[in-house]
Amino acid sequence: MSDVEFAAQLAAVRAEIAPALPRNVEPRTVELAAFSAVGERDLALRVWRRARQAADDARRAMRRRLRARHGARHPGGWPLAVLFVGALCAAVAAALGSGARFDPDDMATATAVLAGVAATACVVVMIAARGRALNRAVIRIHGVVTVGLLVAAGFTMSRDAGDSTPVVIVAAVVGVVGFVVVLVARVRDAADTEAVDTAVNVGLAETLPEVEAVSLRLRSDVAVALGPERARRIVELRTATLAALAAEGIALETIDPHVPAGGVIIDALLATWVPEVMRDAI
Repeated sequence: MSDVEFAAQLAAVRAEIAPALPRNVEPRTVELAAFSAVGERDLALRVWRRARQAADDARRAMRRRLRARHGARHPGGWPLAVLFVGALCAAVAAALGSGARFDPDDMATATAVLAGVAATACVVVMIAARGRALNRAVIRIHGVVTVGLLVAAGFTMSRDAGDSTPVVIVAAVVGVVGFVVVLVARVRDAADTEAVDTAVNVGLAETLPEVEAVSLRLRSDVAVALGPERARRIVELRTATLAALAAEGIALETIDPHVPAGGVIIDALLATWVPEVMRDAI
């Protein structure tokens, strides 16, 4: 193609991404615009959808592995949600018992009910664990529940809230006992503790080869569909546009010019199968 044709295609790329400038443009959208400029937008959108679907499938596959291996104890399992509710209830119970914003005598029944719910959450999780180790996230939030119940019990005992006082005290005892039980389970079986603590890392490592295989297959499909000339032109348009944006002070992720056409879209969409906080773990 002539320089005039390249300039026209480059202008088309810029026109497509213009509405997103300067903050909402990404390398993958630049590459999508480059596909559009050579008449291959439908191909790019198909690859986009396939990569996104593959990322969703990888996430689900990893969760299935974790559930099959660790049951309810897997990271993100329902005990975490139960304890989150317990922590919220314990915190509110402590706040009501403090008398900071409400008359604690008027809130005595509500405090007792909330403390009871928090203690029940601890019991449910204890039963679900059946003496086995729980992961660090569950331990941390269980600690929050326990502290909240102890604070609520301290406030309640300091003013003697009548019939609700024993309920709050018992709830605090249950919270402490539950916390001790889950800690003992972790200490007693070091191998199981390590397995449940590293479950996500292991799941990532086991799923990664499947994602890499999808990436290679999608790149191959794009290369076949485009042919060498159009693939090279897309890379040239992408590289030139990213360089122009960088010269204007619009900082984007650095893309190796050797990444083949479609590779930026594929890599960006497939990467979403890993939580951002875990990206460094693979």
